[in-house]
Amino acid sequence: MRKAPKHRLLIVGDSISLGVEELRISEIVATVQTSYVDLLRERLPATEMIVDADIHRTTTAALSVIDALLVQHQPCLVLLMLGGNDADVEWRRFIISEGRIVRNRLTVAQCGANLQLLASKVIAAGAFPILTDMPNHDLARRGPYLSKLSGKDVSALIAGNGGQQRSDIGLLAYHDAAAEAAKTTNSAFVAYGAALHRFPAAEVIGTDGVHPNFKGHQIIARELLPTLEVALKRCAEHHVSAAQTR
Repeated sequence: MRKAPKHRLLIVGDSISLGVEELRISEIVATVQTSYVDLLRERLPATEMIVDADIHRTTTAALSVIDALLVQHQPCLVLLMLGGNDADVEWRRFIISEGRIVRNRLTVAQCGANLQLLASKVIAAGAFPILTDMPNHDLARRGPYLSKLSGKDVSALIAGNGGQQRSDIGLLAYHDAAAEAAKTTNSAFVAYGAALHRFPAAEVIGTDGVHPNFKGHQIIARELLPTLEVALKRCAEHHVSAAQTR
């Protein structure tokens, strides 16, 4: 009996999809022993998973590679694990300006428009897109971590600019933009960042105050799995339907 073909899932992501637990500027200092990708591979053994990720990838950077990735891999599903770097503060500018300049790498409008375009490209290639939100920093850890690297009291600068509360409120706009992009393109949407936020940050975020630890990756996999299972069933039904018409 011929084995059923594996369905191909392409994950387009950033440092989280690489399993990074601590990132020092552009140097990967530590990775989790088991990432959400590893956990998904265990739960979905009949699915071929391809990860294309870069540590500082924004949605703009993803747009520059998505067409080639779709042609190369011809996936059935594409998980767009993006947006965290868009929402990230330009920390170097923030520190040099003594906290006077608080600027995200990309605006909310740019992030939303890019995600919508990425999803549209996936659909045009005959695949099904899954969009996500993104986790926030734990500034109680992020501040001291950046202070040690820069030699300045970044925690005081953060507190003077509204601290964690302001950061959390600002991130909600990016969450909403990602959800709206999914709705507009009829894509699936997984709010794993919101799920992480329901836990004390110290339980799910690593030492750099940004990247999820192993428990964080367990939560990410748990949140993604039901949506992936439904989407993979859709892939299987599409394969059967296509085979019957031949």
